[in-house]
Amino acid sequence: MSTHVGDTVASSPEHACAAATLASAPTLEEIIQLTRQELTTVQEHDSIVECGRAAVALLHTNSDLCAKLAYQKLHDVPYKEVKACWRRLYTDAALWRVLSKTEGRKEDWVDEVVKLLDMTLILTAAPMREELIELWFMALEEELAHCESRDATSDAEERPAKRLKTSDSNDVQASFPTAFPDSPIALHQPIAQSDTPSLSFFQKKLSDPTTHTPLILKNAIQHWPALTSRPWNNPSYLLQRTLGGRRLVPIETGRSYTDSGWGQRITTFADFMRTHMLTNPSTTAQDAPQTGYLAQHDLFAQIPSLRADIAIPDYCFCDPAPHPLPHVKETKKLEEPLLNAWFGPKGTISPLHTDPYHNVLAQVVGYKYVRLYAPDQTQWVYPRGLEEGGVDMSNTSLVDLDEAMGLGLAGVGEAEIERGVETRAEGGQNTATTQAQTQHHPQEADQTNRQAFEARFPGFSTASYTEAILGPGDCLYLPPGWWHYVRSLSPSFSVSFWFN
Repeated sequence: MSTHVGDTVASSPEHACAAATLASAPTLEEIIQLTRQELTTVQEHDSIVECGRAAVALLHTNSDLCAKLAYQKLHDVPYKEVKACWRRLYTDAALWRVLSKTEGRKEDWVDEVVKLLDMTLILTAAPMREELIELWFMALEEELAHCESRDATSDAEERPAKRLKTSDSNDVQASFPTAFPDSPIALHQPIAQSDTPSLSFFQKKLSDPTTHTPLILKNAIQHWPALTSRPWNNPSYLLQRTLGGRRLVPIETGRSYTDSGWGQRITTFADFMRTHMLTNPSTTAQDAPQTGYLAQHDLFAQIPSLRADIAIPDYCFCDPAPHPLPHVKETKKLEEPLLNAWFGPKGTISPLHTDPYHNVLAQVVGYKYVRLYAPDQTQWVYPRGLEEGGVDMSNTSLVDLDEAMGLGLAGVGEAEIERGVETRAEGGQNTATTQAQTQHHPQEADQTNRQAFEARFPGFSTASYTEAILGPGDCLYLPPGWWHYVRSLSPSFSVSFWFN
């Protein structure tokens, strides 16, 4: 059924995948033509018709109004309850707006187009248009490359208003400062290791719930391009893969999601790198920006060129035996592993928590300290419950492990891990009071704080745990239900693979 002038009905299933028919990066004119064709062809069983004939008819003539309507619908209810039709309406409205941006091609039109496309991916996942949007990014990358080539050879006579503005990554440092440590750190309870374990060995381990225990997998991802030919420890490469840093990414701000000052925002990859990843190492804590962390984001669905730099470890396709745990929610069977990126500066943490899936955490850039508590230690880590607004936080511990380590109540001390880095630098309970007390009566203050901590969390300081430091190329197998705390000891890039 045609809903607005100029529409045609798709005559075959192949047309629904027209965006996938181009074998290589399209030119800008080709992607514009393809987008118009897709937007004016009604697909059978397209949920967008549920938005109403009037809304769909307005897409071409008033895409801004359609986008505002869809945006409101996206935020009226929890995301899981948003009807698919509103995600479709927002997506197609964004694509019509993209086409309008290409008509005038003002100086910053590329930035504006990238923002529209990425906001669509982040807010809606772009249903039915994922491949088309990926082709847009390929076309823009080619256009920028041609522009840079022209700029390098031109006599600068081209009018500035018609020249694409590109981000210069030539002055970016060659790599992240990942040298660590100066001397070995003595771990009290190291996690077991295995050098390139066979698939049969790992399947046997997962087939028995009694052997669902953490394991460091050495040399399992050394073949990844992210560690070799397309290195993620090269900031210039990451900027190149993100259209000169123009791509938008969601980041967390603040020390931890359990802190009152924690928040989230969307920013350009270049701004994230400049503000959080490429800061001067000599910057004092007072002058440093609030911690920013690109955490638990499916960056690889958003930017497939980075997905091509890694491979899902074969271990993630093993079939684990069921092992129900009272403190872990049941999950549906996954068809494919869930991938998430964890990219941030030194000092980012994930507070003590559990996940409902088996996990292979692959360390690509930098170093991380991990601390694990087995499911049978759950009572000693004091799980949270329902919090304000009915949010279920039962998978997160009330214990602040940074505080415990700073007080010497958690085995290996924070000073041993961080070599003197101040604890709770970005806020936390009673930090200022504690500092003032420590200046005047350090031993008395420490003793008072220890007693107060142990009164709040009796038994935690003697709970059993295991720990490790992950470096580039290391993987950690983490079973569901194991409490884990993670801290970056340097700029760090990790990938988690959840499976069940």
